[in-house]
Amino acid sequence: MSGAKNSSVSNALRYDDPVTARFNRHSNQIIQEDGIVRYVPDFISRADSDQLLAQSLDGISWVQDHIKLFGKSVAVPRLSAWFSIIDATYKYSGLVHHPQQVPDFVSTVLHQVVLKTGIDFNSILVSLYLDGSHSMGWHADDEPELGSEVTIASLSVGAQRVFRFRHRHNKGLSVSLPVAHGSLLMMYPPLQKFWQHELPKRKNVSTPRVNFSFRVVRP
Repeated sequence: MSGAKNSSVSNALRYDDPVTARFNRHSNQIIQEDGIVRYVPDFISRADSDQLLAQSLDGISWVQDHIKLFGKSVAVPRLSAWFSIIDATYKYSGLVHHPQQVPDFVSTVLHQVVLKTGIDFNSILVSLYLDGSHSMGWHADDEPELGSEVTIASLSVGAQRVFRFRHRHNKGLSVSLPVAHGSLLMMYPPLQKFWQHELPKRKNVSTPRVNFSFRVVRP
């Protein structure tokens, strides 16, 4: 991918902020056109990643959602949980998620992500992909409650999976990124307006992956 940083990037992303500058020095820029994506492969240590995965599998009340497809109820190919420190509900794909009580270990992770990224995230969508048959189709995180300038931090633990991006208008722009155990992916505005992303199925993956998607919900 080419070109200098796109001028449409939100002014809310302050590159002179000390926390942002420190984070950028330790991250790899993956996308820089019509938004920014930065990636830290070792955001948390291997030991902490192993512990967070175990805590998540045992300590989160996972929900199996269903959607209507051609008049039939079909299970969504992943499990999920929604947490919000401002007690906000979240709606996407016709599903309404009500916040669960935030476990202590999730609060700890939220504090760590806020501290290291400088973004005051207040809500978390957590997804459990039991194996490679679980997936997420092409979409953008552009729900109204996220506002017009969406910043998302995506922390993953467990099986390495490929995360893919494609530009909505320029079909020649696409990125595939193997997302590692303990890694953090930052998506800055206006990325959600111009790009979609997905987590495709993988037949050779037999172990679980948990993803924490940190968001700022506008009350």
